[in-house]
Amino acid sequence: MCTLIALHRCVDRAGLLIAANRDEFYERPASGPALRATPSGPIVAPLDLRAGGTWLGVNAQGVFAALTNRPCTAPDPTRRSRGHVVMEALAAPTAEQAAEQLAAIPAAVHNPFNVFVADGHRAFALVYGGDRAGELRELAPGAHVVGNADPDDRTNPKVARVLARAEAAAGLGADAALEALADACREQGCGSPHGALGDTCVHTDGYGTRSSLLLRLARDGERASEEPFGGDDRLLFADGAPCTTSYLDFTPLLRELTQRARYARGRDHGRKAQ
Repeated sequence: MCTLIALHRCVDRAGLLIAANRDEFYERPASGPALRATPSGPIVAPLDLRAGGTWLGVNAQGVFAALTNRPCTAPDPTRRSRGHVVMEALAAPTAEQAAEQLAAIPAAVHNPFNVFVADGHRAFALVYGGDRAGELRELAPGAHVVGNADPDDRTNPKVARVLARAEAAAGLGADAALEALADACREQGCGSPHGALGDTCVHTDGYGTRSSLLLRLARDGERASEEPFGGDDRLLFADGAPCTTSYLDFTPLLRELTQRARYARGRDHGRKAQ
């Protein structure tokens, strides 16, 4: 995934708004968002069918995590797949605990990446350099962009352009803001010095924007983490470049996620009572 846009605690009735384009080789197989069982509980996430793991997802406590690859001269094929990082982050019940776990990843375990993690309370970004341990920082409420460069790096033309659009969207209501972020994900022909790779919706031979996801989580710091996903929450997914592929409604997965987590908690309590 190469472009993540986040509006965190800056839009009324939306603790977190996410728009995320995944750029990848066309031949790499993947499946769309679904309810996934993990040792720590159910999550909703797409799946990389080649290496396992995922590039983004959300758990039943409302913790969202997403990863973007950082460029490196020669990726080490013997290192652990970066797709497992998000799965491990989603095992945490809060963004703060997820961030602490991510910051503890030793150097030289994975190839370089950026990771964003947030819930209704707090948001964090981690830059993992591969040969050095990760650098963690907490993000203030507002608009943020995580791509292949440093998070919110306005010296990067693509990040600066998308961040300006995100900041404009933050001044809108939740529904309009989410649509504005979707428009940002469709953007191409930007005249970037990096050519097509500088567009938000990338189209090149053999590589490009494979999918796009929109997420609205209404819960904020005033709502309990155990509260079920409500009527204002949204999950939309385009299984293809969003400039030509419609977003489909996957919101029922959020309701199912809550129900599955409740069932698991009830089963565990029953076992302890025996």
